[in-house]
Amino acid sequence: MNRSLEEYLLAVIRGHKQGFIARIVLIICSFLSNIFKLILKIRSKLYESGIIDSTELDSTVISIGNITAGGTGKTPVAQFLACRFKERGLQTAILNRGYKADFDGRIGVVSDGRRVKMDATEAGDEAYLLAESLPEVPVVIGSRRAVTGEYAHSELGAEIVILDDGFQHWSLERDLDIVVVDATNPFANGRLMPRGTLREPLTSLARGDVFFLTKVDQVSKDRLEEIKSKLKEYNATALVFETIHAPSYLRSLAEKEQADKNLDLTGKQVMALSGIGNPQSFEETLESLGAEVVKKVRFEDHHQYTEEEILNIFSSAAQQEVDLIITTEKDAVSMPPQVKEKITNQEIELKVLGIELEVLTEEFELESLLLKLEGTEWKANR
Repeated sequence: MNRSLEEYLLAVIRGHKQGFIARIVLIICSFLSNIFKLILKIRSKLYESGIIDSTELDSTVISIGNITAGGTGKTPVAQFLACRFKERGLQTAILNRGYKADFDGRIGVVSDGRRVKMDATEAGDEAYLLAESLPEVPVVIGSRRAVTGEYAHSELGAEIVILDDGFQHWSLERDLDIVVVDATNPFANGRLMPRGTLREPLTSLARGDVFFLTKVDQVSKDRLEEIKSKLKEYNATALVFETIHAPSYLRSLAEKEQADKNLDLTGKQVMALSGIGNPQSFEETLESLGAEVVKKVRFEDHHQYTEEEILNIFSSAAQQEVDLIITTEKDAVSMPPQVKEKITNQEIELKVLGIELEVLTEEFELESLLLKLEGTEWKANR
């Protein structure tokens, strides 16, 4: 969807746009939302009654998903858990659908855990980013996760299978459902798409085993308590982990290995460049590092940049007299390789901000969960 159209629709459903046309749009969206709700109910009944079967793997399957459209922070959670399981000596693989990937086959091996076999265009930005950031973790793409999951288990020896964006993917049985909730926009406007941005009704939160609350540092303590209280209304037994997206380094677009740990941007006039689900959170992170964000360039989520766009961005940055252009790792993998050579001699640098998931909840609670998932007794007791 075009970014300007997406922003207009979001403004309408959030009540920021008024007038006759906005009311017509809301009526249409409400009608479509009711149809979507009916489809979800029918689908749920088909699975509950066994008319549609779910596939069970011999591996332990951990689903990471959300109930709102947009960027909640699923990818950092997947990276975090994959690293923790690898540290424990468990063979881990990640299943990703390969959104906006050129690859359209049944099983696409982005990485076999030894080398990356696809580029970002073929694999899709998220799958490629996962493969690049986790060199020892296989990443497999395909729309049918039961098929790619079986491949990960039988061909790649996966003991732990992480199902990325899997909360609505019921065709594969899972041993743990992790729901990622963005503290800056936890429940949207409480309405289903397209009248709102919910992918499922809030009552679906009852299916979650664990909630990962992300970006908790970007909301007040009172607001955080309100969110946790709301989660308990729908699911009183789920574990809740509070997390932040901690900035970890700045690097140039061309030099992946030369990451700068100095994140002080005090006094720097910065252009924020992003094509992600929640650009405001990224921009606030830059401001928290001391940057003065004088220009915000936003593209739609999963945007594939062209060389012309990057050069135009540099022209705009020069006109704005900014000191730095800063983007995300997700955006960096979506930029054409040849553009890196063309911008090396530019007076303004393009930097990439790296972030890591940091869990604030007591470590023993996380360790207890990981220990359960390691053992076969967890699977037997589910």
